[in-house]
Amino acid sequence: MIPVPKEILWDYAEPPEDILWRLQRIADFFPLYGSDRETVAQLYVHRDELKLDGATRSLIEEYHHVWEVET
Repeated sequence: MIPVPKEILWDYAEPPEDILWRLQRIADFFPLYGSDRETVAQLYVHRDELKLDGATRSLIEEYHHVWEVET
């Protein structure tokens, strides 16, 4: 399960189990949070299911590309 930083959980004691909820919350604050390899991979896989503005979508795709090149 993707961990959600406590700093972006002001309205929940614990984040919901729903992966899309977790990814959306992280995407709302990307790249300040969620730029690690595992989270970027999940954001990338689910990018069409998330509400992303163009800039955030591009950043996620670019981060994904960089993580892929480094392996």
